[in-house]
Amino acid sequence: MLNKEIIVKRLSLIKYLYQIGIEQSRQSETIASFSILSFHDSIEMFLKLLAEHKNIRSDKLNFLDYWTKVPSLTLKESMRNLNSRRVNIKHKGLLPSKSDIEISRVNATDFFEQNTLPEFGIDFKEISLLDLIQYEEVKKNLEIASESLENNNIEKCIEHSALAFDDLIHNYEKSKESYFGNSPFYFGKDLTFLSSFHIGIGNEFEGRTGRKLDDFIDRVKESLEGIQSAVKILSFGIDYKKFSKFKLLTPNVVRFIGGNRSAEIYGEKKWTKENCQFCIDFVIESSLKLQEFDFDINEIMDNTPPEIKIINKKAST
Repeated sequence: MLNKEIIVKRLSLIKYLYQIGIEQSRQSETIASFSILSFHDSIEMFLKLLAEHKNIRSDKLNFLDYWTKVPSLTLKESMRNLNSRRVNIKHKGLLPSKSDIEISRVNATDFFEQNTLPEFGIDFKEISLLDLIQYEEVKKNLEIASESLENNNIEKCIEHSALAFDDLIHNYEKSKESYFGNSPFYFGKDLTFLSSFHIGIGNEFEGRTGRKLDDFIDRVKESLEGIQSAVKILSFGIDYKKFSKFKLLTPNVVRFIGGNRSAEIYGEKKWTKENCQFCIDFVIESSLKLQEFDFDINEIMDNTPPEIKIINKKAST
């Protein structure tokens, strides 16, 4: 019998794969077809975990054999149909209808909700993907965001989702810096204090010329900052289209010298519970994406501070 910590961790992975299926099922019909593969894989992972938990040898079991080994499992016929749809897609190249996709989504949801609690003593709805996140500061802010969403505090949920993502990007990049501050995700210097206001170049010219120069400086700065941000997000392997929606929904997080931060909101936002959940899910997905391939900079290069030698020479007489 497996201990609860291992079970929770693996159920979190199963739920993550299931949620990928949910997301796929709501896309265009061709993409939605692959949701059936995700649903089937997540359920098969569940069955293998259950067999291991009950000390049942599963290496020679077919998908439907688990219902014979564990009679308490429900929805055998629904899972038989799901398995048939999976075979049609994977081995026959037959795409399911829209109604088949919707039925598969409902069946997969029912399977997890009906079987997780009786078999593992854990409510499927209460399984949190936050258990998969390794970055503690990100996890802490997402816990606050999730709790705020449960309490209908939409603004606080959005704010801490933004802070969690800022922690994720900042801390991940910092962990890859060398002793001298060089980062493989460096795409140009910070332009925060290079606006026309801070430089004051336009003030040296009168009238229209000064205003045009100020405008040119600000536009170049804004364009370069946009390129830097986009390239950095893409270099992390994060879905840029989802990132765009996330940025439109969340406040802009500004870091100050000393470590303080502020979340600045521009314009009116149409915040809903669905949008809040999207923001939380996006940060979780981005965290897991970065965790897929991570590395320790100290295992690649000598990152110890250089030794400084001071040589005292006697003055010549």
